[in-house]
Parts: sequence; C-alpha cells; structure tokens
Amino acid sequence: MRKLFLHSPKVYLIALVLGAALAAFNLWSRGGGLLIRWADALSTAGAFLILMGLLGLVARLGAFDTVGYGFSRIWKPRYGDLVEYTQAKAEKRSRAPLGFMPFVTVGALFLIAGLVLRSQV
Repeated sequence: MRKLFLHSPKVYLIALVLGAALAAFNLWSRGGGLLIRWADALSTAGAFLILMGLLGLVARLGAFDTVGYGFSRIWKPRYGDLVEYTQAKAEKRSRAPLGFMPFVTVGALFLIAGLVLRSQV
C-alpha cells in the first residue's frame, strides 16, 4: 500500500500544477467568480487528471505494446518479434514505479473539492 501512494513528489507536483492550470483556464474562459463555476472548474480538472491516470494504467498493462513494437521496428529494431518486445517491456514496467497513481490521487482530490463546493451551491 505504501508503494502504491508514496511516489516521487515531483510527479505529484506536476499533477497538481496541471490540475490547477486546467481549473484556472476553465475559470478564465467562463468568467469565474460564481461558486458554481469554481465547482465546475475543479470537477473538470479532477476528471481530466483521473482519465489521464487511467490512460497511464492501461498503458502500463500493455495495451499499446503493439503500437510501440511497430514504431520500434521502424527506427531501431532491437527485438526479434512482438512476444520478445512485450516480455521485455513487462519486465521493465515491473521495476518502474506506478506513474499513473499521482494523477489519479490528485484528480480525486480535485473532484472531491468540486463536489463539496457543488453541495454548497
């Protein structure tokens, strides 16, 4: 459990800055000020971050290995076939930290903040 959530602080900071930038852009484009617009901006940023994190999870599970293998064959063919490429990538991913988790965590916090603000309106 500890390895799941304790990640590099830089990645959490990147997710937080990205979420704040998305919320600020949403507020700016809609003319912020009203509480409902703040709730919408935070919820939209949270949903976007969660979807980004889930896309990272899908990539970690190997959904895009075929596309990656195709591109690797064009530039530098290091692997014999798709099975060898998939096994090498799975080994590499098993040693890497869970890069999608900070985006899901920060996104959930943004979404919860938006829902709390929405309940106040």
